[in-house]
Amino acid sequence: MPKILKRIRAGRMVYEVLYTAPAAGDSPKARAQKQKASTLAREKLNFRTSVQKLERTLADNFDNGDLFLTTTYDGKYLPENRDRAMRRLRGVLSKLRAARKARGQPLRYIYVTEGCYPGGRIHHHLVINSTGEDLEELRRLWSFGDIELRRLVFDKDHTYEDLASYLTKEPREWGHPRVGERTWTPSLGLVRSEPECMEIPDSLTLAPPPEALAVSKTGPETNGYGEWCWMKYMLPYSPRRKRPRAKRKRRKKE
Repeated sequence: MPKILKRIRAGRMVYEVLYTAPAAGDSPKARAQKQKASTLAREKLNFRTSVQKLERTLADNFDNGDLFLTTTYDGKYLPENRDRAMRRLRGVLSKLRAARKARGQPLRYIYVTEGCYPGGRIHHHLVINSTGEDLEELRRLWSFGDIELRRLVFDKDHTYEDLASYLTKEPREWGHPRVGERTWTPSLGLVRSEPECMEIPDSLTLAPPPEALAVSKTGPETNGYGEWCWMKYMLPYSPRRKRPRAKRKRRKKE
């Protein structure tokens, strides 16, 4: 009896679920229990929370050597509110995009705006793809205060989930600026990985490759008729790995 393996590979991050598939000769009770196991497994790949969605987006689009920035404001440039701060940041990113486009270089980013709670001081955190020589250009474009920059390294002590959790900490502590509003802003054209599905022998179970870092695992859990398991692991860094390009959406003809 085969099992179903569903996998999403987002950059170096791999998310897998495994569950027993219902068979044609199953009794109604057996089929119901197997479907329950498969539902629990598939739920693990839904990425419902803001942290989960951001983790996958970061893994799809950023890797070691990319940039983490914190930009702050001097007193005379401090925006009155969040909307003004975001307009100012978008203006800087627009100039950076134009400069990179002139050099034939892409711009990918994700940013959050923090400090909007009572007593807070507005600032921004950004993740930006690196082109190798960014610091001076970023310092020139950000003329409103200080800018702190470090290169990202993802390993067992610094995972994509850790970064996603940090970037979404303020909305989780203080609530969303507006009900239903996304807590982080991505650039256009970011990659989004698609799941793949396959049948594997019933004797197999989930295990990461020997060189991978196991991040978390649930199961295998059984209910007498079906089994399911979930695993998340990170592949080793390879500077030669090509990042997938985002698919362009075709415009509908009017």
